[in-house]
Amino acid sequence: MKKLILYLVLPLTVILFFTITKWTCVQIDGPNIVLQGFPLPYVSPGLGSSMTWDFFVAEFVFDVLVYFLLVLVICYLVDRFIYPIKPNNVISITLCIIAILFLCLQVLLYSIETTFYLHRNFDIKVINSSFTFFWQQHPDCF
Repeated sequence: MKKLILYLVLPLTVILFFTITKWTCVQIDGPNIVLQGFPLPYVSPGLGSSMTWDFFVAEFVFDVLVYFLLVLVICYLVDRFIYPIKPNNVISITLCIIAILFLCLQVLLYSIETTFYLHRNFDIKVINSSFTFFWQQHPDCF
């Protein structure tokens, strides 16, 4: 099970976490903004100035744990009840390389002009939300 977690679950968690997300159009005390993250939004456009990001660490950690547990349960159930999973070296290395590339891309995107907060310190009223891939454009909130 340790090999399964290390070579399959962790890379799949990183890939799914940065590939499939949810945008949420919210109304705050100010303009409507789009938050990103599933199940809790952890990234928002910077409220202090334009072209910046606000990153909420507690929500991010919770989201990563949810994705990890989801992938772990699915892999465990498949391994236990459907078909025993034996991580192949080529597939494991490929998944690890893709996960590292996704991780580097996200760190590069969010490291420029980003303010990190422990948690979101404003209330939101959800207007609209939908699941999306990271390369898709989300609609404006007006």
